[in-house]
Amino acid sequence: MTRQFERQFLEALSTALDGRGWQAVLEPRLGDLRLDALIIKDGFTLIVETHFAVREARSSWVLDLADQVLRFERLLSPAAGAYGLLVTDAEVPSRLVAASARYPVVIHQSSPNQGMDEFIEDICDTCESLIRRRHGASTVEQTELFGDSNISSNKLGSLPTGNLSIAASGFSYHSREASAGDRSENEVELQIEQLTNILGSHHPTVLSLRSELAQIRQSEEMYREVIDDQLRFLGTDSPDVLDTKTALAALLSQKGKQNEAADLYLETSRQAIDIYGPNSQKSLILLNNLASAYVALGRAGRAVEIYSDILEKRVAALGSDHPDVVLSQNNLANTLRELGRTQQAISIFRQALDTSRRVHGLEHPTTLTVQNNLASALVEAGALGQAIALYEETLADRVRVLGEDHPETLTARNNLAFAYMESGENERAVPMIERTLADRVRILGEDHPETLTARNNLANAYLEVGQIQRAIDLHKEVLEERSQLLGPNHPVTLNSRNNLGNAYLMSGSPERSTALFSDTLALCREVLGPDHPDTLTAQGNLGLALQGEENFEQAASVLNDTLHRRMRLLGPNHPDAIQSQIDVALVQAQSGDYQEGARLLRVAEESCVRVFGPDDAKTQWVRRARERLLGM
Repeated sequence: MTRQFERQFLEALSTALDGRGWQAVLEPRLGDLRLDALIIKDGFTLIVETHFAVREARSSWVLDLADQVLRFERLLSPAAGAYGLLVTDAEVPSRLVAASARYPVVIHQSSPNQGMDEFIEDICDTCESLIRRRHGASTVEQTELFGDSNISSNKLGSLPTGNLSIAASGFSYHSREASAGDRSENEVELQIEQLTNILGSHHPTVLSLRSELAQIRQSEEMYREVIDDQLRFLGTDSPDVLDTKTALAALLSQKGKQNEAADLYLETSRQAIDIYGPNSQKSLILLNNLASAYVALGRAGRAVEIYSDILEKRVAALGSDHPDVVLSQNNLANTLRELGRTQQAISIFRQALDTSRRVHGLEHPTTLTVQNNLASALVEAGALGQAIALYEETLADRVRVLGEDHPETLTARNNLAFAYMESGENERAVPMIERTLADRVRILGEDHPETLTARNNLANAYLEVGQIQRAIDLHKEVLEERSQLLGPNHPVTLNSRNNLGNAYLMSGSPERSTALFSDTLALCREVLGPDHPDTLTAQGNLGLALQGEENFEQAASVLNDTLHRRMRLLGPNHPDAIQSQIDVALVQAQSGDYQEGARLLRVAEESCVRVFGPDDAKTQWVRRARERLLGM
């Protein structure tokens, strides 16, 4: 009789929950799991266990149900988590209520003389409360750190010192902190099969798992198939659609398809604003991703506008000491560096670092990332002593907290080495960079992308200290391996082509450099577009190679076009635009027109004073070059 009553109760509960958007599966069988019911909404699953006609609740009920929840999560990894709901009319001792708080279990007890309808309505309210609590506490909208240790130069004479960005990740609907890499393809496929048998092929949880499988396989096609099904079965306003589109955009960006990624981020950010409002966390995260995509496309000015707006909204909503404000400050400051607004970036980095130290502590990853970025900005500003001190502090902290072999430790050592090199301490710098490469090979293997980055960095270091043939040989290896690993048209591969061309030019072989830069420029225009910053870098490098061949007329034409494009796209205060002014002036002078060269160097000097200051090393170099020309 009790089992019949429980069945009637579950059927009545199922009907009531159906009116609130829940789906109930009664008495499912999952391997050796025998459950009374699963009730599911927006990927969140409640395992229902019923006990009626018993005098007093038992602790074993809580323990057994908690075990079922954990086993269920391991078996099927429900997209928004699982929880246990123990329903009983037995007396529940206070000690048991307290004990249940330690487990993913809630106890719902009927009140004396409570009617069935009222009891079921109360349980429905409990279910709604649990899903609100779970979504509020889960990592639906989380940010993550990612480091860019690609300290690679594709500009003649430049040695970047690192740029670690803090960007918003895609939305995660896993209650546990897991990524696709935590589980094998076979495990996810099995989960899809099992849940499809219970819930159907187009249930939100199944679709979310298919999205996870697309991430494991790095498949654009699978992502697009999932998006089509989510739009058809869940509607355009579903958070799951935004989740999958964001994941696809991240994959496109990873593959170097920045234009497609930016278009998708723009689309999802507009949808989030329409659904959740312009100040919601989802909207701000997607706008952050859009700004990151714009930076990758060279649209740093537009990215600064977006980052500034995000920062203003987060300060207004969260206060100046909130961790998300630190992330926004970091991203804004990094983008200001892209525009050459170094002093403004340093000021914002200092604010972010002070807040992060206060909020997170001295050794938190966010603190160390911001500290690294401040050091990089100080290098750019010529404050090498301050920068080296910060890099040394960051390296010591990362060694102590993460260990000698952690990727972030290796990146910190690499950045410190390049700062030493910038200060002229080559005898300290090169062995550190060689050690970083050896560690990458030992930890990650010969063909890992970060190992190739370390090889690229070492090649640039060899070039800087005059070991040009070693640099050429190493750049050749990196270019060949990146072409095989990423493809010949990937932006990172194109960067390697530029670096090898630079090495050829410095070796006194401008004809080899010209041929390589010409091919690279054609590929950049095809892959990135004619106005992308990397395309303009390749174009400027081609102009310098033509200048090295003493083909001054063609070199001046190429360099002038580069200058006009940079002025139009980046503005007169961008470091790349100023470098183009210097390049055009020097090619005019080298062609024999000293007066015009000196006049153009005067314009470039005025730009340097305005942007970098009168005592900056570049300003002084341009001033001396102009004075030498006037003395001829």
